[in-house]
Amino acid sequence: MKRNPIILSVTICLQAFCLRTEANQIVYPWRACPAVAPVGKSIDILYDNPAALPVDSVILSGPYNRVVLSADTVQSGRFEYDSFTQAAVGTLIRIRIPEGTPEELYDLIVKSGGETNVSRRSVKVLKAFRNPHRFIHISDPHMSRQWVGTPENGYAKELELLDRFIEVANIIHPEYIIVTGDIIHDYTRFDADSLGWGGVVRSGFNHPPLAEEKYKNFFEGAHGFSGVYGFDAPVFSIPGNHDFYGPKADDYPAKAAQWNRLMGKRVYGFSYLDTRIVGSDDYLGDPVVDIPDHAPMSGLQGKLLDSFLNTEGPGKVRIMAQHRPDRVDTAFMNRHRINILLNGHSHRPHESLVGTTPTLNIRPGAVCRSGEIANWEKILGFFRLFTVDGDTFHHTPPLRFCENPTAPYDQLLLNLTLEFSEDNTGRSAVNEAVLTNRFDLDLPGCHIRFVMPKNKDGYRVSGGEVYQTIENSRVVVLDVRADVSANSRKTVTVSAHGTPAG
Repeated sequence: MKRNPIILSVTICLQAFCLRTEANQIVYPWRACPAVAPVGKSIDILYDNPAALPVDSVILSGPYNRVVLSADTVQSGRFEYDSFTQAAVGTLIRIRIPEGTPEELYDLIVKSGGETNVSRRSVKVLKAFRNPHRFIHISDPHMSRQWVGTPENGYAKELELLDRFIEVANIIHPEYIIVTGDIIHDYTRFDADSLGWGGVVRSGFNHPPLAEEKYKNFFEGAHGFSGVYGFDAPVFSIPGNHDFYGPKADDYPAKAAQWNRLMGKRVYGFSYLDTRIVGSDDYLGDPVVDIPDHAPMSGLQGKLLDSFLNTEGPGKVRIMAQHRPDRVDTAFMNRHRINILLNGHSHRPHESLVGTTPTLNIRPGAVCRSGEIANWEKILGFFRLFTVDGDTFHHTPPLRFCENPTAPYDQLLLNLTLEFSEDNTGRSAVNEAVLTNRFDLDLPGCHIRFVMPKNKDGYRVSGGEVYQTIENSRVVVLDVRADVSANSRKTVTVSAHGTPAG
Protein backbone atom coordinates (compact mmCIF):
# COMPACT_ATOMS: atom_id res chain seq x y z
CA MET A 1 0.00 0.00 0.00
CA LYS A 2 1.59 3.28 -1.11
CA ARG A 3 1.42 6.42 1.00
CA ASN A 4 -0.07 9.57 -0.41
CA PRO A 5 2.78 12.06 0.19
CA ILE A 6 0.49 15.09 -0.15
CA ILE A 7 -1.93 13.88 2.51
CA LEU A 8 0.96 12.86 4.77
CA SER A 9 2.62 16.26 4.43
CA VAL A 10 -0.61 18.15 5.10
CA THR A 11 -1.31 16.02 8.19
CA ILE A 12 2.15 16.69 9.56
CA CYS A 13 1.93 20.44 8.90
CA LEU A 14 -1.47 20.69 10.58
CA GLN A 15 -0.16 18.70 13.52
CA ALA A 16 2.79 21.04 13.95
CA PHE A 17 0.52 24.08 13.72
CA CYS A 18 -1.86 22.74 16.36
CA LEU A 19 0.97 22.16 18.80
CA ARG A 20 2.16 25.75 18.46
CA THR A 21 5.81 25.07 19.21
CA GLU A 22 8.65 24.87 16.70
CA ALA A 23 11.15 22.03 16.74
CA ASN A 24 14.62 22.49 18.04
CA GLN A 25 16.93 23.51 15.19
CA ILE A 26 19.57 20.95 16.22
CA VAL A 27 17.88 17.69 15.28
CA TYR A 28 20.93 15.47 15.81
CA PRO A 29 22.54 14.99 18.25
CA TRP A 30 19.54 15.79 20.41
CA ARG A 31 17.09 14.29 22.87
CA ALA A 32 16.32 10.80 21.56
CA CYS A 33 19.71 10.19 20.03
CA PRO A 34 22.84 11.87 21.45
CA ALA A 35 26.34 11.29 20.07
CA VAL A 36 29.32 9.42 21.51
CA ALA A 37 32.75 10.23 20.05
CA PRO A 38 36.37 9.82 21.09
CA VAL A 39 38.76 12.70 20.47
CA GLY A 40 39.98 12.91 16.89
CA LYS A 41 36.68 11.62 15.47
CA SER A 42 34.00 13.57 13.61
CA ILE A 43 30.30 14.16 14.27
CA ASP A 44 27.70 15.15 11.70
CA ILE A 45 25.21 17.69 13.08
CA LEU A 46 21.76 17.81 11.50
CA TYR A 47 20.73 21.45 11.68
CA ASP A 48 17.35 22.85 10.65
CA ASN A 49 18.37 26.05 8.88
CA PRO A 50 15.59 26.99 6.42
CA ALA A 51 16.93 30.50 5.84
CA ALA A 52 20.38 29.08 4.99
CA LEU A 53 22.02 31.41 7.50
CA PRO A 54 25.79 31.12 7.85
CA VAL A 55 27.04 28.98 10.73
CA ASP A 56 29.12 31.28 12.91
CA SER A 57 30.44 28.85 15.50
CA VAL A 58 29.98 25.46 17.13
CA ILE A 59 30.74 25.06 20.83
CA LEU A 60 30.89 22.17 23.28
CA SER A 61 29.99 23.48 26.72
CA GLY A 62 30.62 21.48 29.87
CA PRO A 63 30.21 22.42 33.54
CA TYR A 64 33.92 23.29 33.88
CA ASN A 65 35.17 23.95 30.33
CA ARG A 66 34.20 25.06 26.83
CA VAL A 67 35.62 23.95 23.50
CA VAL A 68 35.13 26.21 20.48
CA LEU A 69 35.14 24.16 17.29
CA SER A 70 35.62 25.03 13.68
CA ALA A 71 33.26 23.32 11.28
CA ASP A 72 35.14 21.04 8.89
CA THR A 73 32.32 21.31 6.36
CA VAL A 74 28.90 22.94 6.17
CA GLN A 75 26.70 21.39 3.49
CA SER A 76 23.35 22.63 2.22
CA GLY A 77 20.81 20.26 0.75
CA ARG A 78 18.12 17.90 1.96
CA PHE A 79 19.15 15.52 4.73
CA GLU A 80 16.30 13.18 5.65
CA TYR A 81 16.33 11.58 9.09
CA ASP A 82 12.94 9.82 9.13
CA SER A 83 11.89 7.84 6.07
CA PHE A 84 8.26 7.50 7.25
CA THR A 85 7.50 11.16 8.01
CA GLN A 86 10.12 12.31 5.49
CA ALA A 87 11.39 14.76 8.11
CA ALA A 88 14.56 16.45 6.91
CA VAL A 89 16.87 19.37 7.55
CA GLY A 90 18.69 21.64 5.12
CA THR A 91 22.13 21.83 6.72
CA LEU A 92 24.71 19.25 7.72
CA ILE A 93 27.65 20.46 9.81
CA ARG A 94 30.66 18.21 10.26
CA ILE A 95 32.84 18.84 13.30
CA ARG A 96 35.90 17.07 14.64
CA ILE A 97 36.58 16.58 18.35
CA PRO A 98 40.01 18.16 18.99
CA GLU A 99 42.76 16.26 20.74
CA GLY A 100 42.95 17.23 24.39
CA THR A 101 39.20 17.79 24.80
CA PRO A 102 38.29 16.64 28.33
CA GLU A 103 36.06 13.61 28.69
CA GLU A 104 32.62 15.01 29.44
CA LEU A 105 28.94 14.98 28.48
CA TYR A 106 28.61 18.35 26.73
CA ASP A 107 25.90 20.74 25.64
CA LEU A 108 26.17 21.36 21.91
CA ILE A 109 25.76 25.00 20.89
CA VAL A 110 25.36 26.20 17.30
CA LYS A 111 25.45 29.94 16.64
CA SER A 112 24.04 31.00 13.31
CA GLY A 113 22.67 34.27 11.95
CA GLY A 114 22.46 35.90 15.37
CA GLU A 115 20.62 32.91 16.89
CA THR A 116 21.94 30.50 19.51
CA ASN A 117 20.63 26.93 19.48
CA VAL A 118 21.47 24.53 22.29
CA SER A 119 21.17 20.75 22.40
CA ARG A 120 21.70 19.92 26.04
CA ARG A 121 23.78 16.98 27.28
CA SER A 122 23.99 15.58 23.77
CA VAL A 123 27.67 14.97 22.97
CA LYS A 124 29.70 12.53 25.04
CA VAL A 125 33.42 12.98 24.39
CA LEU A 126 35.77 10.14 25.31
CA LYS A 127 39.54 9.99 25.42
CA ALA A 128 39.08 6.56 23.84
CA PHE A 129 36.48 3.83 23.65
CA ARG A 130 36.70 1.41 26.57
CA ASN A 131 36.80 -2.35 26.40
CA PRO A 132 35.15 -3.78 28.37
CA HIS A 133 32.40 -1.19 28.65
CA ARG A 134 29.14 -1.02 30.58
CA PHE A 135 25.67 0.28 29.83
CA ILE A 136 22.42 0.54 31.78
CA HIS A 137 19.01 -0.53 30.49
CA ILE A 138 15.82 0.98 31.93
CA SER A 139 12.29 1.02 30.60
CA ASP A 140 8.80 2.41 30.95
CA PRO A 141 9.24 5.51 33.11
CA HIS A 142 5.82 6.75 31.89
CA MET A 143 6.78 10.30 32.76
CA SER A 144 3.71 12.45 33.57
CA ARG A 145 1.24 9.58 33.81
CA GLN A 146 0.54 10.92 37.31
CA TRP A 147 0.67 14.68 37.95
CA VAL A 148 1.28 16.48 41.22
CA GLY A 149 -0.16 19.98 41.60
CA THR A 150 -1.96 22.11 39.04
CA PRO A 151 -1.93 21.26 35.32
CA GLU A 152 0.04 24.44 34.56
CA ASN A 153 2.47 24.48 37.50
CA GLY A 154 2.76 20.89 38.69
CA TYR A 155 5.23 18.13 37.92
CA ALA A 156 5.39 14.49 36.91
CA LYS A 157 5.18 12.25 39.98
CA GLU A 158 7.61 9.80 38.35
CA LEU A 159 10.43 12.34 38.69
CA GLU A 160 10.66 11.62 42.41
CA LEU A 161 12.01 8.11 41.79
CA LEU A 162 13.92 9.00 38.62
CA ASP A 163 15.80 11.75 40.45
CA ARG A 164 17.13 9.30 43.06
CA PHE A 165 17.93 6.64 40.45
CA ILE A 166 20.09 9.20 38.66
CA GLU A 167 22.25 9.44 41.80
CA VAL A 168 22.88 5.69 41.69
CA ALA A 169 23.51 5.57 37.93
CA ASN A 170 26.03 8.41 38.06
CA ILE A 171 28.12 6.54 40.62
CA ILE A 172 28.10 3.39 38.45
CA HIS A 173 29.08 5.65 35.53
CA PRO A 174 28.04 3.56 32.50
CA GLU A 175 29.13 4.53 28.99
CA TYR A 176 25.51 5.00 27.90
CA ILE A 177 21.93 4.37 28.99
CA ILE A 178 19.13 2.91 26.85
CA VAL A 179 15.45 3.57 27.59
CA THR A 180 13.13 1.20 25.75
CA GLY A 181 9.99 3.25 25.38
CA ASP A 182 7.00 4.68 27.21
CA ILE A 183 9.08 7.62 28.29
CA ILE A 184 5.96 9.80 28.61
CA HIS A 185 2.26 8.96 28.81
CA ASP A 186 -0.68 9.63 26.51
CA TYR A 187 -2.97 10.67 29.35
CA THR A 188 -2.47 12.51 32.64
CA ARG A 189 -3.93 11.40 35.97
CA PHE A 190 -4.62 14.12 38.54
CA ASP A 191 -5.33 13.58 42.24
CA ALA A 192 -4.58 9.86 42.11
CA ASP A 193 -5.05 7.66 45.14
CA SER A 194 -2.24 6.10 47.20
CA LEU A 195 -1.79 3.32 44.61
CA GLY A 196 -1.49 5.72 41.69
CA TRP A 197 -4.99 5.15 40.32
CA GLY A 198 -8.35 6.93 40.55
CA GLY A 199 -8.57 10.68 40.37
CA VAL A 200 -9.31 12.55 37.14
CA VAL A 201 -7.87 11.52 33.77
CA ARG A 202 -7.23 14.09 31.03
CA SER A 203 -5.72 13.91 27.55
CA GLY A 204 -5.63 15.89 24.32
CA PHE A 205 -4.09 18.96 22.71
CA ASN A 206 -5.92 21.45 24.94
CA HIS A 207 -5.39 19.81 28.33
CA PRO A 208 -2.17 20.77 30.13
CA PRO A 209 0.39 19.47 30.65
CA LEU A 210 0.87 19.49 26.88
CA ALA A 211 3.26 17.21 25.04
CA GLU A 212 6.02 19.81 25.24
CA GLU A 213 5.76 19.95 29.03
CA LYS A 214 5.73 16.17 29.38
CA TYR A 215 8.98 15.82 27.43
CA LYS A 216 10.42 18.82 29.25
CA ASN A 217 9.75 17.08 32.59
CA PHE A 218 11.42 13.91 31.32
CA PHE A 219 14.58 15.68 30.18
CA GLU A 220 14.89 18.81 32.30
CA GLY A 221 13.08 17.69 35.44
CA ALA A 222 10.81 20.01 37.43
CA HIS A 223 10.28 21.40 40.93
CA GLY A 224 13.86 20.65 41.94
CA PHE A 225 13.85 17.03 40.70
CA SER A 226 16.36 16.03 38.04
CA GLY A 227 15.32 14.67 34.66
CA VAL A 228 17.38 12.77 32.11
CA TYR A 229 19.77 15.69 31.73
CA GLY A 230 20.93 14.86 35.24
CA PHE A 231 22.60 11.66 34.03
CA ASP A 232 26.33 11.87 33.38
CA ALA A 233 25.99 9.32 30.58
CA PRO A 234 24.28 9.89 27.20
CA VAL A 235 20.72 8.56 27.20
CA PHE A 236 19.24 6.93 24.08
CA SER A 237 15.44 6.72 23.92
CA ILE A 238 13.05 4.86 21.62
CA PRO A 239 9.25 5.15 21.38
CA GLY A 240 6.64 3.00 23.06
CA ASN A 241 2.87 2.76 22.75
CA HIS A 242 2.33 5.68 25.17
CA ASP A 243 4.85 8.08 23.63
CA PHE A 244 2.53 10.65 22.11
CA TYR A 245 0.09 13.20 23.45
CA GLY A 246 -2.85 14.72 21.61
CA PRO A 247 -3.09 12.77 18.33
CA LYS A 248 -5.44 9.83 18.01
CA ALA A 249 -3.86 6.42 18.49
CA ASP A 250 -4.36 5.49 14.82
CA ASP A 251 -3.00 8.77 13.40
CA TYR A 252 0.45 7.37 12.76
CA PRO A 253 1.85 10.27 10.70
CA ALA A 254 0.89 12.74 13.42
CA LYS A 255 2.34 10.62 16.23
CA ALA A 256 5.62 10.02 14.43
CA ALA A 257 5.89 13.68 13.42
CA GLN A 258 5.33 14.77 17.02
CA TRP A 259 8.25 12.57 18.06
CA ASN A 260 10.43 14.10 15.33
CA ARG A 261 9.51 17.59 16.44
CA LEU A 262 10.10 17.05 20.15
CA MET A 263 12.69 14.25 20.16
CA GLY A 264 14.49 14.18 16.80
CA LYS A 265 15.42 10.78 15.39
CA ARG A 266 12.87 7.98 15.83
CA VAL A 267 14.84 5.06 14.34
CA TYR A 268 18.64 5.03 14.38
CA GLY A 269 21.85 3.13 14.94
CA PHE A 270 25.11 3.95 16.67
CA SER A 271 28.38 2.22 17.44
CA TYR A 272 30.48 1.96 20.54
CA LEU A 273 33.82 0.51 19.45
CA ASP A 274 32.89 -2.95 18.09
CA THR A 275 29.37 -2.94 19.52
CA ARG A 276 26.48 -2.02 17.21
CA ILE A 277 23.26 -0.69 18.74
CA VAL A 278 20.04 -0.14 16.78
CA GLY A 279 16.93 1.57 18.11
CA SER A 280 13.54 0.87 16.52
CA ASP A 281 9.96 2.07 16.85
CA ASP A 282 7.17 -0.48 17.04
CA TYR A 283 4.23 1.83 17.84
CA LEU A 284 4.35 5.31 16.27
CA GLY A 285 4.95 4.34 12.65
CA ASP A 286 2.09 2.78 10.71
CA PRO A 287 1.56 -1.01 10.58
CA VAL A 288 1.60 -1.17 6.77
CA VAL A 289 4.52 0.82 5.36
CA ASP A 290 6.82 1.50 8.31
CA ILE A 291 6.27 -1.46 10.65
CA PRO A 292 4.38 -4.16 8.70
CA ASP A 293 2.39 -6.38 11.02
CA HIS A 294 3.57 -9.62 9.40
CA ALA A 295 7.29 -8.74 9.63
CA PRO A 296 8.01 -5.51 11.53
CA MET A 297 11.51 -4.97 10.09
CA SER A 298 10.45 -5.48 6.46
CA GLY A 299 9.23 -1.88 6.14
CA LEU A 300 10.87 1.52 5.95
CA GLN A 301 12.61 1.46 9.31
CA GLY A 302 13.91 -2.05 8.74
CA LYS A 303 15.59 -0.83 5.57
CA LEU A 304 17.22 2.00 7.52
CA LEU A 305 18.53 -0.37 10.19
CA ASP A 306 19.68 -2.87 7.55
CA SER A 307 21.62 -0.05 5.91
CA PHE A 308 23.24 1.00 9.18
CA LEU A 309 24.39 -2.53 10.05
CA ASN A 310 25.60 -3.23 6.53
CA THR A 311 27.51 0.07 6.35
CA GLU A 312 29.03 -0.11 9.84
CA GLY A 313 29.77 -3.80 9.57
CA PRO A 314 28.67 -6.47 12.03
CA GLY A 315 31.14 -5.59 14.78
CA LYS A 316 31.43 -8.11 17.58
CA VAL A 317 28.19 -7.63 19.57
CA ARG A 318 24.87 -6.43 18.16
CA ILE A 319 22.12 -4.97 20.36
CA MET A 320 18.60 -4.02 19.32
CA ALA A 321 16.22 -1.89 21.37
CA GLN A 322 12.47 -2.06 20.86
CA HIS A 323 9.49 -1.54 23.14
CA ARG A 324 7.23 -4.50 22.55
CA PRO A 325 8.46 -7.95 23.65
CA ASP A 326 5.94 -10.02 21.67
CA ARG A 327 6.48 -8.65 18.16
CA VAL A 328 9.94 -9.94 17.38
CA ASP A 329 11.05 -10.04 13.76
CA THR A 330 13.11 -13.20 13.98
CA ALA A 331 14.13 -12.96 10.32
CA PHE A 332 15.85 -9.63 11.05
CA MET A 333 17.36 -11.02 14.27
CA ASN A 334 18.75 -14.07 12.50
CA ARG A 335 20.00 -12.15 9.45
CA HIS A 336 22.05 -9.74 11.55
CA ARG A 337 22.79 -12.21 14.36
CA ILE A 338 21.42 -9.83 17.00
CA ASN A 339 22.87 -10.85 20.35
CA ILE A 340 20.65 -8.85 22.72
CA LEU A 341 17.07 -7.63 22.24
CA LEU A 342 16.23 -5.02 24.90
CA ASN A 343 12.55 -4.32 25.45
CA GLY A 344 9.92 -3.19 27.93
CA HIS A 345 6.13 -2.72 27.69
CA SER A 346 5.47 -5.45 30.22
CA HIS A 347 6.71 -4.08 33.52
CA ARG A 348 7.78 -7.37 35.04
CA PRO A 349 11.45 -8.37 34.53
CA HIS A 350 11.97 -11.20 32.08
CA GLU A 351 14.60 -12.94 29.97
CA SER A 352 14.39 -15.66 27.33
CA LEU A 353 16.03 -16.74 24.07
CA VAL A 354 14.59 -16.17 20.58
CA GLY A 355 15.73 -16.97 17.05
CA THR A 356 18.66 -19.06 15.90
CA THR A 357 21.60 -16.90 17.06
CA PRO A 358 20.18 -17.25 19.78
CA THR A 359 19.15 -13.73 20.82
CA LEU A 360 18.78 -12.81 24.49
CA ASN A 361 15.30 -11.28 24.78
CA ILE A 362 15.36 -9.24 28.00
CA ARG A 363 13.62 -6.49 29.96
CA PRO A 364 14.47 -4.94 33.33
CA GLY A 365 11.16 -4.00 35.00
CA ALA A 366 10.03 -0.41 35.49
CA VAL A 367 12.34 2.07 37.15
CA CYS A 368 9.84 4.72 38.23
CA ARG A 369 6.36 4.14 36.80
CA SER A 370 3.51 5.33 38.98
CA GLY A 371 0.56 2.97 39.28
CA GLU A 372 2.75 -0.01 40.22
CA ILE A 373 2.62 0.54 43.99
CA ALA A 374 0.51 -2.57 44.57
CA ASN A 375 3.01 -4.71 42.60
CA TRP A 376 6.19 -2.93 43.63
CA GLU A 377 8.08 -6.00 44.89
CA LYS A 378 8.03 -7.62 41.44
CA ILE A 379 8.13 -4.55 39.21
CA LEU A 380 9.22 -1.20 40.60
CA GLY A 381 12.63 0.45 40.88
CA PHE A 382 14.53 -1.97 38.65
CA PHE A 383 17.34 -1.55 36.13
CA ARG A 384 19.91 -3.87 34.56
CA LEU A 385 23.63 -3.37 34.10
CA PHE A 386 25.37 -4.93 31.07
CA THR A 387 29.08 -5.41 30.47
CA VAL A 388 30.35 -5.91 26.92
CA ASP A 389 33.86 -7.31 26.52
CA GLY A 390 34.90 -7.79 22.92
CA ASP A 391 32.56 -10.44 21.50
CA THR A 392 31.17 -11.50 24.88
CA PHE A 393 28.77 -9.89 27.31
CA HIS A 394 27.09 -10.50 30.62
CA HIS A 395 24.25 -8.85 32.50
CA THR A 396 23.07 -8.53 36.06
CA PRO A 397 19.75 -9.74 37.38
CA PRO A 398 17.21 -6.95 37.85
CA LEU A 399 18.74 -4.53 40.34
CA ARG A 400 16.57 -2.34 42.53
CA PHE A 401 18.20 1.05 42.97
CA CYS A 402 16.56 1.59 46.37
CA GLU A 403 15.19 -0.69 49.06
CA ASN A 404 11.79 0.98 49.35
CA PRO A 405 10.53 2.52 46.07
CA THR A 406 7.06 3.17 47.52
CA ALA A 407 8.41 5.47 50.26
CA PRO A 408 8.29 9.28 50.10
CA TYR A 409 11.16 10.92 48.24
CA ASP A 410 13.11 11.97 51.33
CA GLN A 411 12.84 8.49 52.88
CA LEU A 412 14.16 6.44 49.94
CA LEU A 413 17.07 4.20 50.95
CA LEU A 414 19.49 3.99 48.03
CA ASN A 415 21.48 0.82 47.46
CA LEU A 416 24.52 2.76 46.27
CA THR A 417 25.53 6.09 47.79
CA LEU A 418 28.34 8.61 47.61
CA GLU A 419 28.88 11.02 50.50
CA PHE A 420 31.50 13.75 50.90
CA SER A 421 32.86 14.83 54.24
CA GLU A 422 33.37 18.43 53.07
CA ASP A 423 31.80 20.89 50.69
CA ASN A 424 32.56 19.66 47.15
CA THR A 425 32.29 22.92 45.21
CA GLY A 426 35.93 24.01 45.25
CA ARG A 427 36.22 25.50 48.71
CA SER A 428 38.04 22.80 50.64
CA ALA A 429 41.61 21.62 49.95
CA VAL A 430 40.89 18.31 51.71
CA ASN A 431 37.94 15.99 51.12
CA GLU A 432 36.84 12.44 51.72
CA ALA A 433 34.32 10.45 49.69
CA VAL A 434 32.64 7.35 51.05
CA LEU A 435 31.06 4.88 48.62
CA THR A 436 28.54 2.50 50.17
CA ASN A 437 27.49 -0.46 48.04
CA ARG A 438 24.49 -2.45 49.26
CA PHE A 439 24.18 -4.46 46.06
CA ASP A 440 25.16 -8.15 46.03
CA LEU A 441 27.72 -7.55 43.31
CA ASP A 442 31.08 -5.88 42.95
CA LEU A 443 31.06 -2.51 41.20
CA PRO A 444 34.37 -1.67 39.52
CA GLY A 445 35.14 1.82 38.28
CA CYS A 446 32.65 3.80 40.35
CA HIS A 447 32.92 7.50 39.63
CA ILE A 448 33.84 10.29 42.03
CA ARG A 449 34.32 13.89 40.91
CA PHE A 450 36.26 16.01 43.38
CA VAL A 451 36.01 19.77 42.83
CA MET A 452 38.97 21.41 44.54
CA PRO A 453 40.43 24.93 44.85
CA LYS A 454 43.39 25.70 42.59
CA ASN A 455 46.68 24.64 44.14
CA LYS A 456 50.10 25.09 42.55
CA ASP A 457 51.43 21.95 44.24
CA GLY A 458 48.66 19.71 42.97
CA TYR A 459 46.71 17.02 44.84
CA ARG A 460 47.20 13.47 45.99
CA VAL A 461 44.42 10.88 46.01
CA SER A 462 44.30 7.62 47.93
CA GLY A 463 41.79 4.82 47.54
CA GLY A 464 41.08 5.52 43.88
CA GLU A 465 42.67 6.29 40.49
CA VAL A 466 42.64 9.77 38.97
CA TYR A 467 41.87 9.33 35.28
CA GLN A 468 41.34 12.98 34.33
CA THR A 469 42.07 16.47 35.59
CA ILE A 470 40.20 19.56 34.35
CA GLU A 471 41.41 22.97 35.41
CA ASN A 472 39.86 26.38 34.82
CA SER A 473 40.39 29.81 36.33
CA ARG A 474 38.51 28.89 39.52
CA VAL A 475 38.84 25.21 40.36
CA VAL A 476 40.61 21.92 39.71
CA VAL A 477 38.37 18.94 38.92
CA LEU A 478 39.70 15.46 39.70
CA ASP A 479 37.77 12.60 38.10
CA VAL A 480 38.46 9.42 40.03
CA ARG A 481 37.57 5.77 39.57
CA ALA A 482 37.27 3.46 42.55
CA ASP A 483 36.29 -0.20 42.88
CA VAL A 484 33.83 -1.08 45.60
CA SER A 485 33.06 -4.66 46.54
CA ALA A 486 29.59 -6.10 47.11
CA ASN A 487 27.98 -5.08 50.41
CA SER A 488 30.90 -2.94 51.47
CA ARG A 489 32.19 0.61 51.85
CA LYS A 490 35.11 2.31 50.16
CA THR A 491 36.77 5.54 51.29
CA VAL A 492 38.65 7.79 48.85
CA THR A 493 40.55 10.84 50.11
CA VAL A 494 42.06 13.83 48.37
CA SER A 495 44.33 16.54 49.77
CA ALA A 496 46.76 19.13 48.52
CA HIS A 497 50.40 18.10 48.47
CA GLY A 498 51.93 19.36 51.68
CA THR A 499 48.55 19.45 53.47
CA PRO A 500 47.81 16.86 56.17
CA ALA A 501 45.01 14.56 55.00
CA GLY A 502 43.43 14.19 58.44
